[in-house]
Amino acid sequence: MKPSAEVRWFFRQQLPAEVKEWFCSAKLCKEEAIRTDQYLVFRDSNEVGMKVRDGGKLEIKSRTRAPEPFSLETGASVGLQDAWVKWSLGDREIAGRLAALGGDSPEWVAVAKKRWVRKFHLDASGDVVETDPDTELDHGCRAELTELTIRDSRWWTLAFESLGEANPSANLEQVARHFLKVLPHCLALTERDSMPYPEWLNRLAG
Repeated sequence: MKPSAEVRWFFRQQLPAEVKEWFCSAKLCKEEAIRTDQYLVFRDSNEVGMKVRDGGKLEIKSRTRAPEPFSLETGASVGLQDAWVKWSLGDREIAGRLAALGGDSPEWVAVAKKRWVRKFHLDASGDVVETDPDTELDHGCRAELTELTIRDSRWWTLAFESLGEANPSANLEQVARHFLKVLPHCLALTERDSMPYPEWLNRLAG
């Protein structure tokens, strides 16, 4: 069981080159292999998420705190942050059986992902420090930029997720505000576009 805090935005368009260049400007930015996740859509509920990750792992998440405004250092609210607890089961047989249900049920939806990841932590003085994305941190914060394809529709998402039991919300806010000090001109962050995966999938299903 892993507690986390998250703020995320979704945009229905092809990922702008300017946004990708902005996000991947650091040498520690990691480009991941393309994968497909199978999501189970819980109609009319944004509180629970379940997916089979790349056919090999079952992941379940449950919201533990209602969405709250996420503000930049200027004080402007540009998104909604919430808190979750996650469970993972690395049983490929069970995950594979669940993923196979996707072809028979409209409640399952495949999402193809191309993701870039950066990882941060706070040092002893409280400053934000970037680290190798492959480093395991007890109390780190991950920034991710992801191209999405769902039912032939192109989207992309920007997110920050802080893990650990030691005040993940405070870590999330500090890292995300540090990262978002300078935004590309084409990127406007608003509460309207800010939501977790379960809510995004429900909006598409509606």
